[in-house]
Amino acid sequence: MSVDSTIVTKHKNIARMVYMSVVADQKKKYGMIWAIKKLVIVKYFNLLSWLILLPLAIPMHYLGFRRLLIRIEHIGHLTLECDSFIKEKRLGLLPKNKRFYFILAPKSTLSNPHLLSYWNEHFTFITNPVACVFLGALTRKYFMRYDVSRYVSAFFGTQDIYRINQLWGTTPPLLSLTDEDESWGKQQLNPLGILPGQWFVCLHVREGGFLPDNELIQLHRNASIANTYLAIEEIVRRGGIVVRMGDASMSVLPKMQGVIDYAHHPLKSDRLDVILCAKARFFLGCTSGLAFLSMVFGVPVAHANMIPVETLGISANDISIPKLVFDEGKQRILNFKELFSSDVGGFFFTHQYKETNMTCIENTADEILNLAQEILDRLDGLFIENEEDKQLHEAYMSLFKPGHFSYGAVSRIGIAFLRKHKHLLFSNHSIESRNAFCQE
Repeated sequence: MSVDSTIVTKHKNIARMVYMSVVADQKKKYGMIWAIKKLVIVKYFNLLSWLILLPLAIPMHYLGFRRLLIRIEHIGHLTLECDSFIKEKRLGLLPKNKRFYFILAPKSTLSNPHLLSYWNEHFTFITNPVACVFLGALTRKYFMRYDVSRYVSAFFGTQDIYRINQLWGTTPPLLSLTDEDESWGKQQLNPLGILPGQWFVCLHVREGGFLPDNELIQLHRNASIANTYLAIEEIVRRGGIVVRMGDASMSVLPKMQGVIDYAHHPLKSDRLDVILCAKARFFLGCTSGLAFLSMVFGVPVAHANMIPVETLGISANDISIPKLVFDEGKQRILNFKELFSSDVGGFFFTHQYKETNMTCIENTADEILNLAQEILDRLDGLFIENEEDKQLHEAYMSLFKPGHFSYGAVSRIGIAFLRKHKHLLFSNHSIESRNAFCQE
């Protein structure tokens, strides 16, 4: 068996373990009847329906019909996978075969129905629930399928989205607000608390309420919004407004000057979500998909608490800082060389950290403040980068090799973060303890 096939087999086994752990957890919640229905009845009904429709699927496949397997239930995937496919097509990287692409987008699971109006000229969206069931069965296996997981959905290996956006370069973003949304949005901003001409920043910190069933495998991606308070104060001090994005499951923010807790606001809507993300001066986010809604409109993103460590922002205007990883066995924080030369830097699931006694450490309030200051200074043309800063950045980016998640990225790492942790960049071992780190 070759090295590549060994790696693929290894990660397929990880995926299988993750799937079974989710099933076991849901079995505890919903009982044995649910498990039988999910694992036996539904599975074999799906297989039978596909077999019945197979005589139709095969000729339609050869006629060029393809279902794009886009994860429409997640806003990050709905934005990035559509964006990547169109960019790849315009760059001439896709086969020029005559094909009819369509996407199944039942409204019951669609993350943002209004966003479809921006992709409609590029794709055919099937929203009728009956048609979605029929076409879902028709495209269950092998035929009439176009897999886009290589863009950003694979949980190991280099993601194609970084290569595509590197080639895209300084070409303007695909999306801009329609005149109708510009006009409607202006009418909404004032009652929301944003005056005409007032600049604002969108803020989102991932919590566990939006997809509670997903927490078993993605808990390590969450963070505390309290660590953004210093950054919020800095944005407001500079004359901006902070719009806290999210949904009603998010924790309620305390009253703060210059802050709109839009996640709990009566004006919240799918349409306004799109408009706010598109009009923000920048988006202060984390390892969560909503930030990418800003990115596809050309808005810079400051990503805090990125995890896996191998993940970076996507566009050249994006800045990232990762979570650190504490090794409970060694009783120290792993340095960057250790992370990038091992599987730990690419751990995608919570159980991978637990099984290896690793703990993800959130970025501190000061680190997120520094991140916000850097992106604001860069936007204002005030950021000064000295020679040592350039060397630190080059040294960190040189750790990315083919096979790492974000290899080929054109985005940046926060300079203040690199200055603070340069001992993790250049030393063979870190003697930094978790307690000392958390006390800063």
